[in-house]
Amino acid sequence: MNYTAQNISLFFNKHESMVTHNLVAHTKFRPYLATKSKIDAMAEEAKRNLRYALNIFSKSLYPNQSNLIVRKPEIYRPLSLVTIENIKETTDAEQTIHFNISLGNLPKNLNTTQIEILFRHAWHVKAKQSNDIYLTHKNDYPANPQQWFDYIVKDASKCGKLAWDTNGTWDVLNTWIPSNAINTD
Repeated sequence: MNYTAQNISLFFNKHESMVTHNLVAHTKFRPYLATKSKIDAMAEEAKRNLRYALNIFSKSLYPNQSNLIVRKPEIYRPLSLVTIENIKETTDAEQTIHFNISLGNLPKNLNTTQIEILFRHAWHVKAKQSNDIYLTHKNDYPANPQQWFDYIVKDASKCGKLAWDTNGTWDVLNTWIPSNAINTD
């Protein structure tokens, strides 16, 4: 059985209680008039860059103990539910490949602005990606969480193959659910 966009959305929704922020991070990659193989290569590089940025971001959350996320990721690594968009041919030169990320399990002493500064540093400065990011507290998003999850899998809703394809909408390798974080404060 293949996944559907609804399956992914429902899976994300199971972890909604841990989500505190929603993030859109644009890449420097534009699929404008590119071939499918070129777009796949751009998407793979973008995913590697996101993995790198998420590692830097995670370590920056605990500046005095950055090894916590390596030693005890099941407790301290941030929740990240990740989808990737615009991994398709387009004639719109302005479109970029970008990520939609739901974040959670972040230190409670950080506010939204501080989280944005840390992520922007990891994404734009360290991973050398676009400075075009948008972060909101989940309560500031003008919809309920299920609507957000439905929105971030919209490409897979339009093209069912993107829900289950290896190079599809859900960025499984950059998704992380800290299994023990629910039990910690």
